[in-house]
Amino acid sequence: MKKSNIAALLPILVFLILYLGTGVLFEYVLKIPMGFYNIPIVVPFMIAIFVACMQNRKASFDEKLQIMANGMADKNIITMLLIFLTAGVFVGVVGRSSAESVAYFMLSVIPGEYAVAVLFAVACFVSTAMGTSVGTITLITPIAVAVSEASGFDMALCVASVMGGAMFGDNLSFISDTTIAACNGQGCKMKDKFRENFFIALPAAIGALIIILVLSFRTDIAGGVRHNYNLVQIIPYVLVMAGGIAGFNVFAVLITGILSGICIMLITGHMGIADIVAGIGSGVSGMFETCMVAVLVAAMCALIRDNGGFEA
Repeated sequence: MKKSNIAALLPILVFLILYLGTGVLFEYVLKIPMGFYNIPIVVPFMIAIFVACMQNRKASFDEKLQIMANGMADKNIITMLLIFLTAGVFVGVVGRSSAESVAYFMLSVIPGEYAVAVLFAVACFVSTAMGTSVGTITLITPIAVAVSEASGFDMALCVASVMGGAMFGDNLSFISDTTIAACNGQGCKMKDKFRENFFIALPAAIGALIIILVLSFRTDIAGGVRHNYNLVQIIPYVLVMAGGIAGFNVFAVLITGILSGICIMLITGHMGIADIVAGIGSGVSGMFETCMVAVLVAAMCALIRDNGGFEA
């Protein structure tokens, strides 16, 4: 067992200061919209790794490279990377069209006074299926804007409902990057994490839904949103969610969702082969930063562990 060394935790502190400090500066001082998302998170991690390499002068740089390589070669890291990329493919194949079908279907069958609550529920469902809150917000917000303009609901209420639902769903998703990292890191099953998180997040969701309904009933409805949709396109989402809840292997669940999505998009004529290939490329590219962060975290933690930081 290595001797504890609290100074070995310095790289983590460096990362937090750089990332959070820069984020606060961008967001609240310089007033840059989405300040935290404008920070290339890879850079603070690289600086933190450099700090970790400066510690433990007894080991050569080549030895430290080997330590980092061993950390990155961990089974959990490889598993996370493959799941991230597979999830990216799934989102790239079924993303926008399936999300829109869910939204427009529910808006068409549920009375207009519940439209904002529908946006919240749709965002919950889509985010849980896609594993990304930001992606869900990007997809559903244009629909929320259309609902606001057509019905008379306050724009802020509509968009906030989408954001709240997206955060709720991302917290429960089986293919969210944080879920994958947490479950692999702690060695727990995803369905167990889902069960625990569900009862934590559910009260907040119920409270938000009640507030949405109260505010909705105070609004005079001017109209509604009608748009074409295809219920068949929802199938990949349902398969992924059902498979995740049932506890099936995440790779099998995602591949099933991908294959069903490709078949449905081709059969319905919504996408051609070239569009699907482009969507897959876009989805995978969207996961590159997440994958790189996982690799850099593994390298940094390997150095910290070797220096005795985790025994402190």
